[in-house]
Amino acid sequence: MALADELGRALWFVALDDDPKWLDQLGEMFVGSDDLRMAGGTGQEGDVTRLVTENGADIVLVDHGLAGRSGLLVAAGLAKRLPAVRVYLMAESPTQELWQEARRRGLRGVVKKPFDAVTLVRRVREDMEIETRVTAGLEEGPAGGGATGSALPGGEPPRTIAVFSFKGGVGKSLVAISLALAAGAPTSRRRRSVVLVDAEEGVGSTATLLGAVPRPTLLDWAEYRGERQVDPAIALRKLAETKAGLHCLFAPGELDQSVDRELMETVLLTLPRLFGLVVVDCAPAVTDAVYVALQAATTVIVVVEPTLDCLDKVRKGVQSLHAVGLGVGKFRALVNRSRPGAGDFTAAEVREALGMQVLGTLPFDPAAKRAGNRRRPLALEAPRGPFMSGLCRALDGMLPGIGAGGGGRGLFHKG
Repeated sequence: MALADELGRALWFVALDDDPKWLDQLGEMFVGSDDLRMAGGTGQEGDVTRLVTENGADIVLVDHGLAGRSGLLVAAGLAKRLPAVRVYLMAESPTQELWQEARRRGLRGVVKKPFDAVTLVRRVREDMEIETRVTAGLEEGPAGGGATGSALPGGEPPRTIAVFSFKGGVGKSLVAISLALAAGAPTSRRRRSVVLVDAEEGVGSTATLLGAVPRPTLLDWAEYRGERQVDPAIALRKLAETKAGLHCLFAPGELDQSVDRELMETVLLTLPRLFGLVVVDCAPAVTDAVYVALQAATTVIVVVEPTLDCLDKVRKGVQSLHAVGLGVGKFRALVNRSRPGAGDFTAAEVREALGMQVLGTLPFDPAAKRAGNRRRPLALEAPRGPFMSGLCRALDGMLPGIGAGGGGRGLFHKG
């Protein structure tokens, strides 16, 4: 769909640049465009406000290399004087540091120069999508309706959830994927924009359970390691989007490809600014990436099978994390009985054994095996089955409105 179709009209822009040839090229580039049109070009800063006002322009492009002036400072001044206008900096060699400084000064971002019409239209569309995501995320405040069992002291829904276990094979990835899909389901009473991060290097089952190609991976962000925030337009391009509409970032596929703390910190500082909910599927071992995820998470869901072996490993693991200074007050247990013979300890016994709040119990669901064989998420294969119904009940206090909407409709029913 064209940008103009989405907005109901074309957008107009004004360009400030000392290079008259580039201004002429811009004018020719957008002749007859249905998405963006040029309202005027000038080399004089004083002309910009007049051109914007006379033409009702939506966007201002400012060259970074203005003769005798700092294009960044000029653009920042225009952004302050024209708060309703999107101001971008044009730069031949943009850097992450320049983008960060531009954002700090109120600009919408930096566009690499020269560019073509398709590139600029795509950039504007991506930025508008980012703004929608951020706005939706910021509007997700405390929920009403008397929800109980919130994972946060203030009663606010978590923004980052780490799904973890100290034992493999307990259904952790199944829970993470199902949680992410249910939280972003079209019929959720409070639908959220969700991204799923796979933090299980080498042997994870996330991509298989989703029926997806495991690309991009966390290592595709390596060049931004150590940055406090990656350019949102770049970040969105470094995520996969599955057929179910879920945005994902996968773990590296080889055991010798590890993700260090700095890289994981960059990812988990960037994504919560773009999505209402970040779900991290952690490896069943405290790797560097998992440690960062457990630190960054507002809530940690510990998936446990109600067996003596699993409970013993979880109890010892939590004690070890507490001993090294990791806050475990945000840990919540989720009992998974979805496998035959998964154990018979009750939720009350699990709570007593772990000293941890128990969110609920997931029952056996025969559809889980069928979904796995079809490489189709259980949330789509059996959205109203025992597993998904149990998961939504268990998490409703933490994420109000998760899963099915009113009227008994299925989780992803749009009719």
